[in-house]
Amino acid sequence: MRPWRWAAAVALLTAVSGCAAEQSPPAGTPSTSETASEEPDTESAEPSITRDIPPEQRAHLAELSGEQICQLADPADLEALAFAVEPGRPRELGFDPPVRGCEFHAQSGGRSVLVGAQRDGFAELGRDEVELDAGRGSRTLRASDCTVYAGVAGATLQVSVTAAEADSDDCGVAERITEYVLPALVS
Repeated sequence: MRPWRWAAAVALLTAVSGCAAEQSPPAGTPSTSETASEEPDTESAEPSITRDIPPEQRAHLAELSGEQICQLADPADLEALAFAVEPGRPRELGFDPPVRGCEFHAQSGGRSVLVGAQRDGFAELGRDEVELDAGRGSRTLRASDCTVYAGVAGATLQVSVTAAEADSDDCGVAERITEYVLPALVS
């Protein structure tokens, strides 16, 4: 596939909003053991959620459908990390192969969180390098979103936070969500 088609698919996946039907979780979706932990109560403390998922329950992102990607993030956990969201809606855009993902719309306002599966090797797609708990990734801040890319086995995890006017706070949210999702994936 030509590079411009991949760029177009990435842009479409980041920009699209709501028309797929919700579906029930697929069989065999990894279960998680989650514990909320907060740093000391300071102005700069950021919410975090530690996930301890046994290696045999981790999923290969490259093999997941949009519906299965929706199961990687719990709306209650996204609320703790970012803002209150509706249940996720699967997205599949483009072709050869399609870019799969799941979009969680905010319960109020025009914000959303997108968790997506990009092709292997796209972890360097962002403009700035970021340090994640599981290693390095990259991110790009645009006028309407901040996207973090992290390499995993056979694919690239994409987490985008969209807002009318995205800023560095939205990038912090995208990084926290990326760190929350990564333990559920085979790295």
